[in-house]
Amino acid sequence: MEQRTSSTGAPEAMYEVLLARRPSTDLLTRFAPLSVRATGVHTVLTRRGSGAPQLEVLLDSLRSVGARLLEVHRELAGSGDEQTYEVRVEGEVGEPLLRWLDWAHRVVPGQTRVRIAASTDDLHRFLQACTAHHMGIQHVHRLSRGRADAPGARRRPAG
Repeated sequence: MEQRTSSTGAPEAMYEVLLARRPSTDLLTRFAPLSVRATGVHTVLTRRGSGAPQLEVLLDSLRSVGARLLEVHRELAGSGDEQTYEVRVEGEVGEPLLRWLDWAHRVVPGQTRVRIAASTDDLHRFLQACTAHHMGIQHVHRLSRGRADAPGARRRPAG
């Protein structure tokens, strides 16, 4: 499989950009090909200093009420074995259920996920255009690396 390159010849990587609004057709055409998908409202549940047993209780509780699980993330806290779990559930969870679950929470409004294969320069131009069009950039995440970023790749010395 041949490595794709941008219009400038730089290797591309795949990025996911979360936007508060859907980009215009003009913007999508300028940076095609893109993959665009709308996401619905979801609730994020978090707990610091929790362990696997607390996470298991939460997941069992969510399953028992028929909540649709979207994502689960674990982050290590600064010291010891303390961990922070983040659980994303489809839709806006009601107050009675949130009180019963007893996890910190926040509601995330619907967003637009854009996946783009781009060099860093092309990604920068896309993000500038999104900013100029008031798209509300929420998050940018590199999903895959270009060949120049691959482990063991030879780099030209600076200077």
